[in-house]
Formats: sequence, C-alpha cells, structure tokens
Amino acid sequence: MAKGMVKKIRKGKRRGNTRRERELSALHEIIKSMQTLNLDEILHLILEGVTETIGFDRARLYLINETEKVLECRMAVGVEREKIQNISLPIDKENSIVARAVIEKKPFVISDALNDPRVNLELKKHFNLKSFAAVPLLGKDKVRGAVTADNLTTERRITAGKMASLVTFSHQAGLALENAKMYEELKSFSKQLEERVKAATEDLRRSQEQLIQSGKLAALGQLSAGIAHEIRNPLTSIKILIHSLINKLQEDEGNKKKDILVIESEIERMNQTIKRFLDFARPAEPTFSSLGINQVLEQTLPLVSHELREGNIRLYRKFSSELPEVLADRDQLRQVFLNLILNAVQAMPEGGSLTIATKVTSDRLKRAEKELVSGIQEATPEGDFIGISFTDTGCGIPPEKVSDIFDPFFTAREEGIGLGLSITHRIIDNHQGSIKVNSREGEGTTFTVIIPVKRQGSMKNAECKM
Repeated sequence: MAKGMVKKIRKGKRRGNTRRERELSALHEIIKSMQTLNLDEILHLILEGVTETIGFDRARLYLINETEKVLECRMAVGVEREKIQNISLPIDKENSIVARAVIEKKPFVISDALNDPRVNLELKKHFNLKSFAAVPLLGKDKVRGAVTADNLTTERRITAGKMASLVTFSHQAGLALENAKMYEELKSFSKQLEERVKAATEDLRRSQEQLIQSGKLAALGQLSAGIAHEIRNPLTSIKILIHSLINKLQEDEGNKKKDILVIESEIERMNQTIKRFLDFARPAEPTFSSLGINQVLEQTLPLVSHELREGNIRLYRKFSSELPEVLADRDQLRQVFLNLILNAVQAMPEGGSLTIATKVTSDRLKRAEKELVSGIQEATPEGDFIGISFTDTGCGIPPEKVSDIFDPFFTAREEGIGLGLSITHRIIDNHQGSIKVNSREGEGTTFTVIIPVKRQGSMKNAECKM
C-alpha cells in the first residue's frame, strides 16, 4: 500500500517547476498520506520517501525503546533484512553519532565514517558505511527515533540541498510517527480497558448469582426449619413410646422386640435426616480462630480413609508449605472438606484418583462483591486468599446441571437429600469466601474453595462479633 502511494506521488511531482519544488511537493504528499496509515506502513513510507523521493541509495530507521533505553533498528531500505536484526544502540552520545543526533535533536553528516570515532563500530561493519547522514525524528514533545541515509552504490556526495530535504521531511515524518504511536497506545489502552470491563462484568455476574443463591438458601432454610419441627415432634413421642414397649416385652417375645428395634433404627435415620434439614435451615454461627488449612485437611482425611480404600481411590496431596493462617471455624471447615471428599468418592463408583491441592491465590470475585457493596475500589495485593481444590477423575457433571448443584435438594443420586453442597456453600459464604466448580462430563470435576487469609486486626473484629 505504502509503496503504491510513493509511485503515484513520484508521477505527480514531475508537474512542478524546479527539481527542489517537485521534491518538496512530493514529500508533502507523502506526509499527507501518512495520516491514514498504521505504524508499520508509516515506517515503510518514511524510508521510501528518503530513497525514492529524496534520492538516497539506502536508509535505515531507528525507534527509541523507552524501557531498554536503546535505539532499535526497526526497518531499512537497500539493506538485507538479516543485517538489521538485533541492531540496538545505547542512547549514549559518546558511543554513537546516531544516538547523539537523538539526544541533541540535530542532524549530522559524516563524510568519513571509517575513521570517525563517533561512528559505532558495529554499524561500520554491518552496513559498510563510508559517508552518511543521521537525522532525528522529532515529534511535538520528544524525539521518537532517527533516520540514517547514505549513497553506498552511487557514491554521490550528500549535498546541502539533499540534507535540507531530509531534515524537513524527517521533522514532518516525526510528527506523523508520533500521532501513529499515540493512536496505537490509545488502541492498546482501549483493548486493556475492554478486557478489564469484561472481567469485571463476569465477576459481577458471578457475584449476582451468589447473592441469588444466598437468597434461595435463606427462603428454603425457613421452610425446612418449619417442616423439620413439624416432623420431629411426633417422632420424639414415637421414640419414647417404643423405648417403653421394649422394656415391657418379655423374653419369649423376642421376635416382636426385634421388629420394634428395626422401627427404632428407622426412626433414628429419620432423625438424622431432620438434623441435616435443621443444620441447613439454621447453621451454627461460626466460632472463628486462627488455624492452618493444611492441618485441618490432615485432620479430616483419616475420617474418610475407609471410603477411599473401599472405593479404590488413590489420594494425591499437593499442599503448599507456605500458606498463611486463616480465621475460620475448624469444625465447619472440616464439614466442608468432608462433604467435598465424599462427593468426589460418590462420583467415582469404579475407582479413580482424588487430588487435593492448596495454594495462595487471588480471588477477584469476592473483591468485586466487596467493592460493589462499599462503592470503594480497594488496591488489595495479589495472594490475599487461600485456594483449596478437590479434583476427581469421576463421571463429571452435565453442563446443563452445573448451575444447579448448590441448590438445596438437588441430587443426581437415588439416595441422599441433596443438602451437602448447599450446606457447604453456606458455610463458605459465612467465612467471606467462595466456592467454584469446573467440570467436564466423562472426565472429572474440580471444586475450589477460596478462603481469605488472616489479616492484622481480623481476630479482634471476629471476637467483637462473637
């Protein structure tokens, strides 16, 4: 595209009066065409202007790398591409005449490059320099780079007129280059902003889902409490009467006694179900203390060793040794870990593996929730949460059911009442944490629990609430 423009402009410049006027007119047209091009096209057009219009045999363009404080050779005309790769010049006027042109913001003409100590030795070797011009690319506020040009093939002398054209053109090109770089920076910033907005929107969507989930749990909790009390009261009376009957039965009425014991066992099972309803409806207030997540996990694993062994499930521990302490309820966390481990066991009826991992992490979801409520954006550091993941190689969860798994009474199994994950969700929520699930049907599932680390003053605040 840029090359086609130069050829078109060169045809038009022949209509001028003097050679100088034609040259300046052509350069002006090139500058005008730069306003609609991207950075690489502008760089190419600058070099084409220096060679095709002004008439130099070769040209090289250097841009300033602000981070590394060097001039990098980005593009060249009349030079093999391989020769400009990895060419960078420290911005030090004692080291290079090109860098000096940038620092002093003025052009230089070198008539004897081979013997001039100001010319970088690397440039002499790479480009076989004899005589050349070095001109800064000046923007409005600062220098953007430099152009060097020479006549290696024709060995024409660099005249004052050619130098004047090169300086004028380079200054205008510097302004166009500055505009292009500013546009690219704006485009890059816009893209970053778009990604941040997208991430924040996703976080807020997840926050909203959690708030809706909490609302569901609260409403169903009240309903469960009422139902549980209505059932528990008559069950208690029945249990007392059965105990009384057992004591009255004679030795020769053993079969009757056996039947009644079965009834008593079934009543106890119903009592346990009701207890789970009540635990869900009115969970105990957490008793916070400073504790280590790894230690709670180690205390929990012996409780499920039988299930893991019987289910032919291999256990892998990936516990970080550098976890800060958390402020949490030990018994409630143990219940969470038990629920998630048993859930994994049930997902692997044919055996498999369970990997439990802990690490310091960052949870944008909880931060977004807090900022949404307070209206204040907090500059919290990365790594202010602990993540505990439970990864199984089980059957996975169908995609259409993933959003339902924390709903009360949702279960994919014939037995069970589907309260384990709901209770787990509520406990974690009461710890100002979050729980996430990632599942692939037929491959396995990962549950990740996020708990905030203990901060200075947290214990004091927790004690005030208790």
